[in-house]
Amino acid sequence: MENKTGKYFKYAIGEIILVVIGILIALQINNWNQDSKTNIKEQALLIALKQELTTNLKELNTIIEVNRKRNEGAHKLASILSPKKPTLSNIEISKLWYNTFAREAVYKPSLGVINEAISSGSLSIIKNTKLRDFFASIESELQLLKSQEETVFNWRMQCLQTTKELGNVRIILFNTLESENAKKLGTSSFENSNSKLLQSKTFENDIVIFIGTTNYLQTGFLIPLRNKMYDSMKLLNMELNND
Repeated sequence: MENKTGKYFKYAIGEIILVVIGILIALQINNWNQDSKTNIKEQALLIALKQELTTNLKELNTIIEVNRKRNEGAHKLASILSPKKPTLSNIEISKLWYNTFAREAVYKPSLGVINEAISSGSLSIIKNTKLRDFFASIESELQLLKSQEETVFNWRMQCLQTTKELGNVRIILFNTLESENAKKLGTSSFENSNSKLLQSKTFENDIVIFIGTTNYLQTGFLIPLRNKMYDSMKLLNMELNND
């Protein structure tokens, strides 16, 4: 009787162990399936983020170049400002002014994928901490950039205002624009020169501050952001290649 009880007890223990092992295996398989699904979702998200980042990098490089040319043009203008009458022709003055102030440099990245990942919580499936932190903080980076862009814009408008008061915008447009409308506009009947603008201390002050703000936009915001984006692109490629 005791032998039968012992055998039954051992058999029951064996059954329990087998059941536990079966449960553990099922759980492990389930975990593998979940991990596999998560990995697939992560890879899809990383691909979408890479595509968006590629587009945004291209746009950022364009803005950096525009801002560089504005800053370069402002330096050239500052170098010829003087109480004496400038030796440049009116066309040369117009082209230099136009190349400096005509274009705006405002970065407008596409954030559809990033915003969707943040709002849905799917950003958390990105295993790479540096990548996750970059995309999570991009909005605050862009807000700081926008603040400096607005500062540059205000001083650009100040330069335009001084040009309106002391120079002749119509002459500048006539000498620089090739469009039919610009040519129809014709030249001005007023003094056919913007030399007074280049003899203005007020315009010199405006230009100097414009140089400072565009330079800070470049070195303090645009280029550092581009460096971070390049670093993130490298990490994205590594994560995608490791799959």
